[in-house]
Amino acid sequence: MEYGIKGQFNGTIDEKGRLLLPGKIRASLPEDVLVQTRSVDRCIWLFPLEPWNKLESQIRENSSLTSSQSRLIQRRLIAPAHEVNIDSAGRIKLSASIMKSVDVVRDCVILGLDDHIEVWDVETYEEYQKATEEELNEALEGLNF
Repeated sequence: MEYGIKGQFNGTIDEKGRLLLPGKIRASLPEDVLVQTRSVDRCIWLFPLEPWNKLESQIRENSSLTSSQSRLIQRRLIAPAHEVNIDSAGRIKLSASIMKSVDVVRDCVILGLDDHIEVWDVETYEEYQKATEEELNEALEGLNF
């Protein structure tokens, strides 16, 4: 299922750890519940329930307790994950421990990526863009438009 969550927005996390989701992103969400977790990059992932459940199932199906890589993925992605409600003002409460683990503090970039949302610290996202510029050009060259 496609969600059509799109766009890049600037945001600010308030002193209580709340983030106002842009109206365009909220309008694409099927419900007022998201699952937040730490991303594989230095950002926060926010998923609607259905795509999160699909990802979690895929991880579980391809994991083994005896595999160190499986345990790492489960500890980094599954363990910190939890549901958050979007309040009547369109805000979500971000997890302090997840924010700390990815260095998201106040000013952030919010990215809509079809079936999920990423929340990046502004400076970290700028560093990421610079560091991956050459990789992006190589990836674009490999696509057939």
